[in-house]
Amino acid sequence: MKTVTTVFAAMAALMFAFATTAQARVIIKERTTYYNVSGKTGKALFASISKRGPKLNARHAIATTTSSIKLRNLKPKITSTRCRVGSVDVIANITYRYPRWSGERNASPAVRKAWKRFMKKVVQHEEIHGQIAKDQARSLERAMKRSSGRISRGCADFGRSVSRKFNSIVRQADRAHRRLDRRDGRVWSRNARLQRALFKAR
Repeated sequence: MKTVTTVFAAMAALMFAFATTAQARVIIKERTTYYNVSGKTGKALFASISKRGPKLNARHAIATTTSSIKLRNLKPKITSTRCRVGSVDVIANITYRYPRWSGERNASPAVRKAWKRFMKKVVQHEEIHGQIAKDQARSLERAMKRSSGRISRGCADFGRSVSRKFNSIVRQADRAHRRLDRRDGRVWSRNARLQRALFKAR
């Protein structure tokens, strides 16, 4: 798993205009990419993954989920003495990268079955990472709606408020990603058992 999160929130430098209600929406954009692996046995497939898989922490991962969260179409507003968000789009871009087995037809039924079961779990794992990123975007949207600053301070505290909440949301999501990886990385986890079964298949 690999997660990249960025946000652009230079709101203190904006000119505030009058608006009536806060409108924030979350836009989720997902795509899936693949890299090719080959081999007739589970051991050969893992050897191919170790050479062609996406780089993560100086090694080749089996699959990854990358995400970025950005703010677009930000329109602040003034209500009474407070600076608030009039409208904003919170955009989450999520990319899944998986191995794609070429030459599967030439492998034994045992290897094909082990691969199918293993990949089902891999996809489930990465989709949970994707859900964490989606939840992060929705949390940011709610935080944007709740953030405010004082006009008497030129709304300078508005940007700080958003920044604090954003950093807190990022930390929460990072902890959730790490918990998931630790859980599925344990030697007795289903993910590890399926990986061992595939490695032994021939």
